[in-house]
Amino acid sequence: MLGMKMKKASLFTALIVVTGLAIAHWYFSDRGRFTTMPEETNLGRSVIGNDLVSTYDPALTLRFDSKYQHLGGQKFVLYGVADTEQHFFVETTPDGKLKSLYWVQYEAYLRGKSYTYDYDDSPLRLKLGDYEFYADTDAFRFDPNKKRKRGTDSALVRQFLAGKGYSYPQEVLYARMVYLTDASRQKELMIIFMDDLAAYGTTAADLKDDGAEAEHWSEIERAHLERIKNTLTVLGPGTN
Repeated sequence: MLGMKMKKASLFTALIVVTGLAIAHWYFSDRGRFTTMPEETNLGRSVIGNDLVSTYDPALTLRFDSKYQHLGGQKFVLYGVADTEQHFFVETTPDGKLKSLYWVQYEAYLRGKSYTYDYDDSPLRLKLGDYEFYADTDAFRFDPNKKRKRGTDSALVRQFLAGKGYSYPQEVLYARMVYLTDASRQKELMIIFMDDLAAYGTTAADLKDDGAEAEHWSEIERAHLERIKNTLTVLGPGTN
């Protein structure tokens, strides 16, 4: 009887230890808990008409096509390590739904942090004005009910858009472009462009490598990147 009680106690102790380790792993691996609450005032960049003007990191102007409306911006410290400022320009459908989105993000590691940004494995390079961006593309189906990590930059984007009454289209065509602002590789300008894939008459699943329309991916990707070139102009200091 005593041996059985000791065995049960050992199993109970082991269960507590395993549960504790699992909770500790979840807690300490959740970087999002260090992200600060977003603020929408006192932003470092300004908007003049359809120009998003930055005087630092980097000093350049992003000029968006007139079909895009500046929805606002927000700032926060991402994961407790990087000052982050986001701005959003949206194109809407006649019935007021989100058709396409420019998500612009200025990000810089805090003083004393040794981290650097590395996009050397990005498959594409995209030239906008005099600036070359690392680029990658994708297509995905957006599920608003999917459980996602908190405190990520993308989570705060969805939260911001929801607060303005918008949600991503169900099928999304995506491009990410990143410009590293100096040799330190500790500061970046990231521009993400998302468009409604339904306008291309296909779905993300069909465009995957084993999808029914996989052979059309390259032409859709080219059209998506061309749309960026036609709706976004990057201007250096002193140009207009």
